[in-house]
Amino acid sequence: MSFPAALRPAARSAYRDVLRAARVTFHADPTRHAQFVAAIRPTFMSATLTDPSKPPAQPLEGPPVDFAAPEEIQKRIAEWKEVATFLRKNVVQGRQDESGTFKLRVTKDTDLGDNETIKAPKPMPITPFPNRGKRRRKCGE
Repeated sequence: MSFPAALRPAARSAYRDVLRAARVTFHADPTRHAQFVAAIRPTFMSATLTDPSKPPAQPLEGPPVDFAAPEEIQKRIAEWKEVATFLRKNVVQGRQDESGTFKLRVTKDTDLGDNETIKAPKPMPITPFPNRGKRRRKCGE
């Protein structure tokens, strides 16, 4: 079965989106960029948008999945768009300088987070024994 003509623009768009994200993410590392592009190219050349070297796994229970069905291809297009977003926001590259410290290359799209969950104190557990965790005083103290 060939690739559905109605989904070709969306697949091309996802492919270009992943390539753009990879170009920005691996800007200072042409070797990694070339390896990434070489790894994803066969996937986008296949009719099912799956890696041709690995056959897709069928579910253990239920009916078998038709990986060439348009709705399955739409799911994989959405997954590839998520990959592009993940590359842009969550992957940074670092280099070690002469002094042994790492310098990270952070882009404008990199999600830095606000660490609010780390700053907030953990809630105290409510127990029926409020003195259970306290240290006992020894005689003579």
